[in-house]
Amino acid sequence: MKKLLLLPLCVCCLSFTSHFSKIPRQENISIQDSLDIDLVALKAKGMLNNTIAITIPNDPVYHKTKHYQAIPLWEVMKKYAAIEALSTSDLKVVFECEDGYKPEMPLDLLTNVKVYLAVKDIDAPKGRDWEQIFKGTQEMKAAPFYVVYSDISGEDVNYKWPYNLVKIHFRPLHENDGALKPKDKNYLVGYELFKNRCQTCHAINKIGGKMGPELNYPKSVTQYWKTEDLKAFIQKPESYRNEVKMPNLGIKKVEAEEIVKYLTYMANQKR
Repeated sequence: MKKLLLLPLCVCCLSFTSHFSKIPRQENISIQDSLDIDLVALKAKGMLNNTIAITIPNDPVYHKTKHYQAIPLWEVMKKYAAIEALSTSDLKVVFECEDGYKPEMPLDLLTNVKVYLAVKDIDAPKGRDWEQIFKGTQEMKAAPFYVVYSDISGEDVNYKWPYNLVKIHFRPLHENDGALKPKDKNYLVGYELFKNRCQTCHAINKIGGKMGPELNYPKSVTQYWKTEDLKAFIQKPESYRNEVKMPNLGIKKVEAEEIVKYLTYMANQKR
């Protein structure tokens, strides 16, 4: 049986962690600080073989119609994590990718959509499990897993499409608010933009993704970049660096200004 990881996530989350006492103890259950699913370990044990063929029109990563062998993501989450006893409105799902990319989203967003864990690319060249991903001149790795939706547009930034996925974590929805959310409402717009568009790759005070550089510790990016250059780079990174890893996210000028304003505020909030 897959090792199941559970324990109250934090003191502030007693409203849903109290349900843990109702979950029967099972063999090989280990007590940890959070709920986690190790997808690579599951695959090695042959637990992700019961797949179906799906079609994803206009896949936002490959920019074309794609076909995959996949498993409904909720089947994986309910089978290998104790989330059914918890309130989805109190949780977020954090996708951990091999390359350091770490997107997250409220778990509630996944409850009424057709979301799948793709385990194999049907369109891959003979002898390979996955077709390679190209972003500009860079070649990216889709394996070992990729989260896809059959009924959600890739243009909806609220839904994450992580590839190169290795683990899934469940955390309290507001666990980082105390460290990252400004008390001054003048910076909240920038905070929300940063959380939804930037935090998947970048960390502030060591909280966030690791694919891109930390932006606040030990020194804020606003302390060594000129403000106007930073705003322009956020909007169009390819105009500053050849073969830049950071993608053009279509961030508008006013949005870049709000993000930089938030980063400037956080420069005085190091932890």
